[in-house]
Amino acid sequence: MEVRKLTKEDIDESLNLSQFAFQYTLTDKEREHRLNVLRPEDSIGYYSDGELLAKMTTFPFRILIDGVSFDMGGVSGVATYPEYRRSGLVKNLLQHGLKEMKEKGQVLAYLFPFSIPFYRKYGWELFVDYQKLTLTRERLPSFKTVTGNMKKIDETSILILKEIYGEYIQSYTGMLIRDNDWWMDWVLFRKKGRIAAYIDPAGKPKGYIIYEVKDRKMTIKEFVSLNEESRRGIWNFIANHDSMADEYIIQQLPVNEPYPYWLPDPKVQKEIVPYFMARIVDVEKFLQQYPFKKVTNGNVFLHVLDEFCPWNNATYQITVKEKEVKVKRHEPRDKGACQQEPKRGIICNINSLTSMLLNYQRPSNLLQIQLIKGSQEEIDILEQLIVNKPTGFIDFF
Repeated sequence: MEVRKLTKEDIDESLNLSQFAFQYTLTDKEREHRLNVLRPEDSIGYYSDGELLAKMTTFPFRILIDGVSFDMGGVSGVATYPEYRRSGLVKNLLQHGLKEMKEKGQVLAYLFPFSIPFYRKYGWELFVDYQKLTLTRERLPSFKTVTGNMKKIDETSILILKEIYGEYIQSYTGMLIRDNDWWMDWVLFRKKGRIAAYIDPAGKPKGYIIYEVKDRKMTIKEFVSLNEESRRGIWNFIANHDSMADEYIIQQLPVNEPYPYWLPDPKVQKEIVPYFMARIVDVEKFLQQYPFKKVTNGNVFLHVLDEFCPWNNATYQITVKEKEVKVKRHEPRDKGACQQEPKRGIICNINSLTSMLLNYQRPSNLLQIQLIKGSQEEIDILEQLIVNKPTGFIDFF
């Protein structure tokens, strides 16, 4: 057996494996599209005598944390044939992929899990949920004070969408920075439908939706608003479809969005869905880039355990003094690192560290449920250092 990069000639076979493993069928148009946009160099496969046994793809992405962009590897299409399952092929592919991500400077890795427990074993942890709303026509809101207008947008006008989305992600932790290719080849291709943007009286775009109306049902696949005015304008636009639909489904809203409380009649169906998982690939480099909140002076020692990526096993000292943050790595053998029977510092595995620094779970929450260890004093300092913007993610790969 060998692990190697896929070639252009391998993509068709890779698509066959994905369809079999995930039980879906691509249309001719979808298959042609995948063949055109997938880059073979982003995928690795396990081969035996020329036969593809297992494979995974890692997309090169960037995400945003409090105004700082980070390189992220988007893991997708992890699959193997049943004959070779539970033989360690996927585990080896993940380990191979993480080493490659580290070499490329991708300090984070995201994925959509088929099984949360499976990926937790390898250091991934949930970092974001979304809310899904379902409401009937009778509960649609109506506002009379909206001064802007909705404008139909076609796929060639993505600059408007990019402008709105680019501002929107500043309010969240972990959102994808979308380039033109991702907009055209993935977002708009997958989220097929009509697009409408809210334009304020000054001519500024302040929100948009991507939606579909079919079989008396309106499905909003992406809902982005920058202020209260655009939120009201978009909801009025949704309500204007009352002669065409009886049911309205708003998908993948960040949990932080103020629904359904904001609605005049909040008695609607709301579902909170655990969504993507993340893991820190390179702890030292991630901490050096991380936008710590410089609100307090102090020292925090993080004793990090990472069984799957042993290069992360170390103690990391975070020092904040006079609005300056310094990160120092102590190897486990260093006496000053408190690695053996530490008398100070916060002990955590890579899962909990990822969850904390992406602000999905606060350190005090993880301490309470005994997923991390440490003194309350150091927990309080870490709480103040971590970004406080909510997590959000509305993409899929």
